[in-house]
Formats: sequence, structure tokens, C-alpha cells
Amino acid sequence: MEADKEPGEREIGRKNRRDTAIVIAVTLALVLLAVVLAKVINPGYSSRPYERQEYVLDDLVTITAYGKDQSMVEGAVGEAFRELFRLEGIADRYDPESELSRVNASAAVGPVALSEDLWKMVDAGMKVYEASRGLFDITVGPLIDAWDVTGRSERGDPPPSQEEIAAALELVGADKLSLDPSARTVRFAREGMAIDLGGLAKGYALDRAAEILREYGVEAAVVNMISTSLTMGEKPGGGGGNEWRIAVMDPRGEGYLATLLLPGGSYISTSGDYQRFFEYEGVRYHHILDPRTGYPARGAASVTVLGGRDGVWSDAMSTAAFIMGYPGGMEWLQGFGQVEAIMVDGEGAVHLSPGLEGKVESAKERAG
Repeated sequence: MEADKEPGEREIGRKNRRDTAIVIAVTLALVLLAVVLAKVINPGYSSRPYERQEYVLDDLVTITAYGKDQSMVEGAVGEAFRELFRLEGIADRYDPESELSRVNASAAVGPVALSEDLWKMVDAGMKVYEASRGLFDITVGPLIDAWDVTGRSERGDPPPSQEEIAAALELVGADKLSLDPSARTVRFAREGMAIDLGGLAKGYALDRAAEILREYGVEAAVVNMISTSLTMGEKPGGGGGNEWRIAVMDPRGEGYLATLLLPGGSYISTSGDYQRFFEYEGVRYHHILDPRTGYPARGAASVTVLGGRDGVWSDAMSTAAFIMGYPGGMEWLQGFGQVEAIMVDGEGAVHLSPGLEGKVESAKERAG
């Protein structure tokens, strides 16, 4: 017992206990500091992401997400896909039950009220229409139907006749839409007009999917919709750094045209004549149509846009720039702040905008 010990022995005992307490306190402090630093440097993300693919919005969509809790990440990705399928039910004009199909069937008779999501897509399409001087046009539905690129590819049919194209062009033109922002309604000037949102719906859905992921606690992810993608947050773990490595397909050959290192929050959208096309008598006819001529746009093989104010603009700008061709499309894109591009012209030469220095890991000089 303490009372039975000599004074010197009691002092030594107290000193030993005091020293032990100090060591324990210091050890606990160091452990706590290590935990805090670990969360700051790598906030608990697993180095192995959760990945899920679904065919939605007319493409194979892949969401790759990182998180601290696997069940949380899986739930977040599941909710993001639920939102994508919901938006498909609004914007897919080939689905007779979709909201857009009902609008296309009725808007020539009188004004039709739009849901908030559909109004936002249509309104954004009109803004890009104005910015692109009419080259990005959401009313190209009749022209798309006349060309039926996928069907002609499967059947081996020739292109539509000049008469068919001329008839379709009579129904094209966003200036033929009457929009009422206060009532959120749209009306067509002519029977047979049809809105097609294929050039921007995926961009809109991209942002909604990202919002859902963040709401459910996912901060690091890539939402890849083939033609348009978004990086979210810093890439966790690994010795390759925190930037995301993104590849751009070669429009005229196998493999990649370029590989890019991009930070989180980067939009990347590509429009190309290799995505949907048919060939007839040695000529390639693709799905990106020029509303001025009624024919597939010429002057570019692919356009990849990096940046944009949101997913819709990223998605739509690559289409508009493709229709403009090179060099007009590149010059138009440079008029927007913080937008860069990779363009392949009609001859296969690869052109990079000046601001891509440091972001391009590798790139070919010529496609194919």
C-alpha cells in the first residue's frame, strides 16, 4: 500500500504514474491527429469504386462512384439512375407515352403546358439556338425522321430524296415556336413540327444525376454518358494523383484520339460522325444534321468540348460547333469563357485550342 512505502518510493511511484499518463495522452493525441490527417488527405474513400451501367437515354450510361460506405454509394447510384429513367420518360420523343411525345402531338392545335424539367430543356435549347445563330435547333425532329439514319443503316437504303428533305425543312425552325415563360407553354406554328432534345437531354440529365449523387453523400464520381460526361470531386487514392484520366475516341480508327487529365467538376462532350451513320455508294451520312441545308453537316469528323456553364451547354455546344465545322466551330467556342476543344477536321487533322496545354496527356496529329 502507498502508506507503507518510504517517501522516496511514493514519489517515484507518483512520477511513474504521471509519466505513464503523459505517454498515454500523447499517444491518443497522435492517433487522433493521424485520423484527422487521413480524413483531410484521403477522406475515407475506398480505392475501389462502385460501378454500375444501364441503357438509358439511348446510350449505355456508366456511373463510377467512390464513398466511405458501400451501401451508401450503391444507394446513391441507384437513385441517380432512377432520376435518369424519370427524365427519359419526359424527353424521349420515340416513346409514345413520354411528355415530349404528347407535346409534339398537340402543340400545333394550341399552347401546351410543360413540366418544369421539360421547360428548362426547351428554354436552354432556345438559348443555344440564339447563341449559335440557329445552327443548334431543337425543332429538327422532322428532318431526323426523314433521314432515319439508324433505319437506313440496317436496311441499306439510299439517302432521302431532295423532295423529302425540302418537305422536312419546311417544318424546321425554332423561330416557329411560340413560348410563354409565365405560363410555361409552347405552341407550334405548323402541323407536323416536332421538338427533338437529343442534342441536350443527356447534358441536362448529367447534372441531375450529379445532384442526386451529392444529395446522397457521394462527392467523388464520374458520370459517363458516352457523348457527354462529368467528373466530380478529386479522384481518391492511388499514386496517379487526384485528376481524372479521360479518353477521347479516334473518329477514324481504333483506340484513342487523345487522353486528358482533368480536375473534378469538368464537363466533356463529344459530337462525331462515327457515332450513328450509314454509308451509301462510298459516302458516309451521319446523324448530325445542318438545319440550313437539311443534310449531314460537313467540315468536321469530331468535336470534343471541355467546359461549359452546365451539362446542357456542354452537350449542345459540341453539336453546334460540329455543324459549324473547322475553323468556324473552334472560333465560336473560343468566344465562351473557360471552354476548350479538340476538333478533327474533314481531312483528319487534329486541332487543339490553346488553353489545353497541361491537360492533354497525349494526342494524335491526325485521326486514324
